[in-house]
Amino acid sequence: MAIGIGTAVAVLAAGGGVAVLTLTSGAADRAAAQEQVTVLPPDPQAEPPRIKTDLQSVDVAGSGAGGSAELPQRETKPFSLLGVSWSDPKDAPKGDIEVRTRSVKTGKWSAWQTLDRRDSGADGEEAAAPNRRGVTEPLWVGRSDGVAARLGGKGAGLPAGLRLELIDPGSEPGGRGGGEPVPSTSAEAPAPEAPEGEDVVPPPAPEIGADPEEETETGAEPGTGTGTGSEGEAPVQAPPPAKPPAAATSTTTTKPATTTSATTKPTTVLPVPTSTVPIKAQFPSYYSRKSWSADETIVKSVSLASEVKVVFLHHTAHTAKANDYECADAPAIIRAIQSYDVKVDGFSDIGYNYLVDKCGRLYEGRRGGVENAVVPAAIIGFNSGYAHVAVIGNYDTAASNTAIERVVAQLAAARLGKYGYNATSKATVKAGATHGGRTAGERVTLNRLSGHRDAHATACPGKNLYARMTAIRNLSQEMITGMALRSVTGGGSAGGAWYVKSRATLTWSMSTPAARVSRIEVQVDGRTTGTLAGSARAASVNLTPGKHSVVIRAVHTSGSTARLAATIWGDATAPSTPGRLGVSLRTGAVSKSAVPVTFNFVASDNVLLGGYVFNRPKSGSASGTARSWATTVRTGASTYTVTARDAAGNYSRAASVSRSVVLKSEGSATKTGSWTKKTGGGYLGGKALLAKTKNRKLTWKFTGRSAALLFTRNKASGKVAIYLDGKKVKTVDLKSQKTLNRQAVWARDLTYGKHTIEIVVLGTSGRPTVISDGLVYLK
Repeated sequence: MAIGIGTAVAVLAAGGGVAVLTLTSGAADRAAAQEQVTVLPPDPQAEPPRIKTDLQSVDVAGSGAGGSAELPQRETKPFSLLGVSWSDPKDAPKGDIEVRTRSVKTGKWSAWQTLDRRDSGADGEEAAAPNRRGVTEPLWVGRSDGVAARLGGKGAGLPAGLRLELIDPGSEPGGRGGGEPVPSTSAEAPAPEAPEGEDVVPPPAPEIGADPEEETETGAEPGTGTGTGSEGEAPVQAPPPAKPPAAATSTTTTKPATTTSATTKPTTVLPVPTSTVPIKAQFPSYYSRKSWSADETIVKSVSLASEVKVVFLHHTAHTAKANDYECADAPAIIRAIQSYDVKVDGFSDIGYNYLVDKCGRLYEGRRGGVENAVVPAAIIGFNSGYAHVAVIGNYDTAASNTAIERVVAQLAAARLGKYGYNATSKATVKAGATHGGRTAGERVTLNRLSGHRDAHATACPGKNLYARMTAIRNLSQEMITGMALRSVTGGGSAGGAWYVKSRATLTWSMSTPAARVSRIEVQVDGRTTGTLAGSARAASVNLTPGKHSVVIRAVHTSGSTARLAATIWGDATAPSTPGRLGVSLRTGAVSKSAVPVTFNFVASDNVLLGGYVFNRPKSGSASGTARSWATTVRTGASTYTVTARDAAGNYSRAASVSRSVVLKSEGSATKTGSWTKKTGGGYLGGKALLAKTKNRKLTWKFTGRSAALLFTRNKASGKVAIYLDGKKVKTVDLKSQKTLNRQAVWARDLTYGKHTIEIVVLGTSGRPTVISDGLVYLK
C-alpha cells in the first residue's frame, strides 16, 4: 500500500479486515486448517484521546456531463492530511485526482499533487460495513489552511458524493509527539517488572519491547565513550562498533528526534542462515497507542487470529519527497491516518499492525495488543493470520537504513518465533479473496517475511526496501535470546520490585554465546551508567534514595538488542520505632509455661515496611503488613521487644513493653450454690470445679487489663453465661467432640483497673455440665 506525501512529511494509510485463510507449513507439510478468529468488541469505557483530531468534509461538485470537477482555491480550517472520497467504493473516478494546498508556515501554495486510488481494503464483515466509501490514498501535506482540487472522469463521468476530506491531527500541549517507550513483555523478556502505575504522555519513545536503538544524530552509539558509572562507578568499556548505526532517537528523552537527515545506509554483510529453527527474540520497543494518542472511542470491533504465519513489509508513500518529515511528527501522522481510515474509509481502526518511522522507531497500530495475532486491514485476502508493518516514507527513492532494518528484523523474529516459525522459512497459503492479481483460494508460497508485492501486483514496499528483504531476513537470525534476570541482591523484594539501601547487584543469563554479544549496557533511569563486556552476567549499581528503573541492555554484534528491567528503590532510611505496644490474652490451650497471648504494635516506613523481628520473650518475626504477633509466654512477668525492618534491610530502634500473667484458680472464686471438686493431671494445678445445676455461679475479682476464662470441654459440656462488671457479655457453648482441658474459650481486653468476672451455668438440656479451671489475667 502507498500513500502520497506532500512537501512536509510522509504519511501512512491502511485498509483491510478479516480473511479466512488456510495455511500449510512448507517445512512440515502440515494439513491445512481453517483459521479461527476471536472478535474483540469496542471498549464501552474507552477514554477520549488527550489529543483530538478534527475532520472537515468539503463537497466537490462535477461541472456537468463532461466528467470533470474543480474546487477553486479556498481557505479552510487548519489541516495536515487530506484525501478524496465518494459514495460507492466500486465507482472510482477514471481520471486524475489532483490537489494543492497552502502552507500555514510559508503561506505559499504547493504544486499540484496526484492522489492514488487506494488499492487495498478490508475483508469479511469489515469490508461489508454499511458506511464504507470509495477513497484515495491520503496525502500528508503538513499544516495547511487552504486547498484546491481538480478531478477528471475521462468522459465516463464522476461518482456521486465526491468530497475532500481534511484532517487536523491536533498537537501535544507544548509541542508535538507521543510518549515513552514500553519495555518487552514477550516470553523472552526479563523477570518481573514492577508496575509503573502511569503512562507517560509527552512525545514518543517506544513501548513494550527491548530498548529502541539509542544513537545520536551523528550516528555514534552512547555508552562507548569514557564516561563514569552511577555514583562514581567506572564502567567497563566495550569497543565501538565497526560501523556506526543509524541516527535514531534516545529513549532517555521525552521527545522524538527532529532530524530530517538520512540515516545510516546498511553495509553489514551477515552469514546466510543454515537453520530455520525459530528465533525466540524479544519483542522490540514500540510507541503505544496511548503514546501517539489513538482515539479509542472510534474503534469498532477487531478480530484476533490464532497465530501469525507471515509478516508483510510495506512502505507508505510514492512521492519523491516522502522522507522529508521529522520523526517527531510521526505520532501526528499516525493519528491522522487512524482518523482517515475509520471516519472516511469506514475501517474498524487503523489498518496496519505496526508502523516504523525513518529513525527506526516502532509504533503500535491496530488495537488488540502488539504481541497478539490482531487481524489487520492491509492486503485484501492476506489479513487474518498475518501481521503488517509499514515504514513511513517512499523506498522507491529513499535508501533503507540500519535502524529500520534492525527493528523490522527483530519484529519479524519475535512475531514469527512466538508461533514456532522462522523468518527465513517459507509458508504456502491460500489467498482469501480475488484481488491484485490473485484469485480467491489460489495457493501462494511466501517467505515468512515478505513484501507487499509478493502477495499483490504493486511496487510496495519500494524497490530499495524490497532489495534489502533477504538481508533483513538474515538479520532476523542475529538476535539476543534467552535473556532472563536471575537475581537482584542488596536488599529485599516485594510486588515485583526490589529494595536496597544504596547498592544493588543484578545477575542474568542468556542463551546467546558471549562472542556474539557486542556489549552489555547498564542503564539507570534511562541514562547509561556503565558498559560491560558481552561476557558479563552481573552488574552493580549505586542508587540514590527513591524509585529507579534499572535496565540491562544486551547488544548483539549485529546491532539487535534485548533487555531486562527491574524497578529498584534506594532507601537508606530506617522505619519508625514501633509504637502503640500492647499485650492481650487470647483463646487456646493454657499451661503455666505456655499462656497464649497476642503482642500488638505498629510502625511505618518512608518506602515499604518489610517486617518485624522479635527477640523477647522469644524469637520470632512477622510480615510488614502485620499488626500483631501471636505467641505464648510463661506465667509471671515478661518483656516484649520488637524492631521494624524495611524492605531494603534497614532496622528501627527496638521498642519494649512489660506485662505479667497471673493465674487465679477456680478455688479462688466466690461460689454460688454447690460445685463439685474434680482432680486430675489434665487440670491446672490438678484441680477443677464442676456444676450441672442451672444458675450455679463462680465470681472472680482482680485488677488488670486483659482476662480469659478456662474450661474443660467434652461431648457432655453445656453452655455458660459470662458477665463482666455486672453485665452479661457472652454465652459460650462448651461442647467439643474431643476432650480438651485448660481451654481459654473467652478472652477480652479491658481498661486497666478493678474488674469482676462471673460465670453462670445455664443447665443445658441433655448436657448441663460445666467444668471451670479458673481465670488468667494480665496486669
